[in-house]
Amino acid sequence: MKKLSVMLIALIFGLSFSISSFAQEEQKKDEKSGANKEVKEESTEQADGKAFNSICAVSGEPIDPEITYAYEGKTYAFCCNNCLKKFKKDPAKYTSRLSEDGKSLKKSKN
Repeated sequence: MKKLSVMLIALIFGLSFSISSFAQEEQKKDEKSGANKEVKEESTEQADGKAFNSICAVSGEPIDPEITYAYEGKTYAFCCNNCLKKFKKDPAKYTSRLSEDGKSLKKSKN
């Protein structure tokens, strides 16, 4: 009888350990697949958020594609964070300076 109860306890302990290990493996798989989903979503977002302009609307300098801001359905890029700050204060002023293709600034009428 003692042997049977010891075997039963060992069996229960072994099963609980196996179930716990299996649950941890499943959780790791879920975390990995969740991380991959996030990366894919970011990649899609970056592809869709490609900058409209190739020249900074504020300074006229070449843009840094990492410094962007979305305004009225378009993503604008800037040469530096200072230009981004200026743009945020009055976006209409600076978007009106860009040519229709975003590759140059419009000539002033002075």
